[in-house]
Amino acid sequence: MTVDVGGTSIKFGYYANHQLHRLTDCPTPATLADYYRVIAAQKDALAGDFNLVGVAVSSPGAVNKKTGVIEGSSAIDYIHNFPIRQQLAQRLKTRVSLENDANCAGLGESFFGAGKDCHTIVAIVVGSGVGGAIVEDHRVRHGSHLFGGEFGYMIMRPTSGATLSHLVSPVAAAKAFSKKIGMPVTGKELFARAHDAQQFVDQITTYLALACYNLQNSFDPDRIIIGGAVSANPVLLPAVKRHIAAWQEKNTDVGQCPEVVISKFHNQANQLGAVVDFCQSYGLTIGQI
Repeated sequence: MTVDVGGTSIKFGYYANHQLHRLTDCPTPATLADYYRVIAAQKDALAGDFNLVGVAVSSPGAVNKKTGVIEGSSAIDYIHNFPIRQQLAQRLKTRVSLENDANCAGLGESFFGAGKDCHTIVAIVVGSGVGGAIVEDHRVRHGSHLFGGEFGYMIMRPTSGATLSHLVSPVAAAKAFSKKIGMPVTGKELFARAHDAQQFVDQITTYLALACYNLQNSFDPDRIIIGGAVSANPVLLPAVKRHIAAWQEKNTDVGQCPEVVISKFHNQANQLGAVVDFCQSYGLTIGQI
């Protein structure tokens, strides 16, 4: 069973016969007790129909794979700083794997999706903030402090200290545009209104392109994959590529040009990556589940 935990909802599914199947979604519980309860209810219902191998969880936060603790902080404060993976396994009476959501997205794209044919990929996941993953040979690079792939913290404007998350989040840009025009606009609507929100759309695509260029020349991946809700917008990728091409035209000494593509699986990437992480955690192959 797959569990994709988000700040507002939890998505449930299961992987069988080489395919991810959707089960249901529910609002993210307000308490840890209810968190355990809703996951257990889905697990028990699924176990009645299938030979359940285990539960693969994609979660916000800095997941320590060795300790089973979600370090740092997230929108769900009750999941942090205790061995939650072990607690889940005890309550569910089955094997449980746990990995950061952006790392799961990168794993899913690396193993099944837009990076399937690559040795190394970098995934940039754009939502209310920016997450990411560095995946080499289908293995996540967590880094020495579990901050591998936390590209949203990169400072893009030294004078103001503005980070990549501040500058490319459609949610933040939509709030700024809403303030300018005096009416509410969502991140999705922002791109649809590019004719009068061009300044904000340009900001998103310019700094996203800059991040892609810098990450290419830092980690030298085969491919950079952009995911998250914003990746489904047809305006995004052509604009990012235009910015990169313009920089190359102005300066031939600009290093390696990144190959930038859009996520194949979008919102399903987290659950698919959680399946890969489960297999890696327990020494299984995808064909064994």
